Amino acid sequence: MRSDPGNASPLEAGRSGLRHAGRPSVLGIAALSVVVTTVLLLANSSASATTGRPARTATGSRSVGAGPAGPVDPSTPAWRVVFVSPSVQLVGLHVFGPQAVWVAGSDGRLYAWDGTGWSMQHPDDDTSAVTAVDPRDAWAASDDGIRHWDGVRWSLVSRDGGVRAIAAADRNHAWAVDTRGLLEWNGHAWASGPMPAGVVLGSVAATDATHAWAVGTAPNGRGEAVNWNGSAWLETRLPQPLSAISAPDPAHAWAVSPDGGVFTWDGTGWHESAELHLDLAAITGDHAGDLWAAARTGEVLAFRDARWTIVYRAPTALREIAALDARHVWAIGFDTVYATLPSDEPSPWYGTGR
Repeated sequence: MRSDPGNASPLEAGRSGLRHAGRPSVLGIAALSVVVTTVLLLANSSASATTGRPARTATGSRSVGAGPAGPVDPSTPAWRVVFVSPSVQLVGLHVFGPQAVWVAGSDGRLYAWDGTGWSMQHPDDDTSAVTAVDPRDAWAASDDGIRHWDGVRWSLVSRDGGVRAIAAADRNHAWAVDTRGLLEWNGHAWASGPMPAGVVLGSVAATDATHAWAVGTAPNGRGEAVNWNGSAWLETRLPQPLSAISAPDPAHAWAVSPDGGVFTWDGTGWHESAELHLDLAAITGDHAGDLWAAARTGEVLAFRDARWTIVYRAPTALREIAALDARHVWAIGFDTVYATLPSDEPSPWYGTGR
């Protein structure tokens, strides 16, 4: 079953926030669990892949199966543990560049890799989400509000608590979701809108002032996708609940489902592009069209050469994934950060032991 973009209903944005003109929307981040140790399994068998719905598979390959059934592609760069949190679970990941990565902990600590070492900030006592435009313009959300980083200090700019997800397009445009509804930053203040009836959104992405997306679950258990076109929010129902979204530019966005579906935005509408048979938690993509997805069963999957392949398997569940390109991909679990990085770059190891 495919979505029908023509049936999308509008959600209008008002001056003081968002007002419902069809069905409203909300976003959020799901919390997961991963152990400290990591195992890299390199199999000498053919890689798992799918290129569409379950019945269709790439020639010479098997469908990606649930759990440990699918082998790891031995041709991919090696993955390794690069960070182990000294405190509590990790809840956020943001990658600016090869030597600029932020990892957020649920106790409010923010760890930053600058290419030479890790530093730590403490913007709040708890953190639920983090995003940034650059290392001098960032946002962190917590139970008691949203804080902004200007390169020198953190400042509380909103008392909206319970934020599940947050994304910034530029200094004057950012979006978030809390337990009450959609939030929008206009360069001066955060404005709030109502909660869609029975809808819970769990992820948000933004590329510029006129393009943003949020996805989640509708009341009937199907998927909920809303996209901002610069003047209104348009809503689309998809056949599976959605757990995460990634959008590198206005014409490309991808969302994943805990039921295993991968859905693609082509600039005009959504369609289901793959069925991976895994509990998918996160997805990321680059401008070249390469994709990576992370599963709650620990798999990292890559979409290259028109097929999905398992490229790594962490010990347990993964929460988020971010990529600059095929040589720089990061993923986080409960208290551990995994990455595939070029061997000639400095190793960002941080922890109590290898």
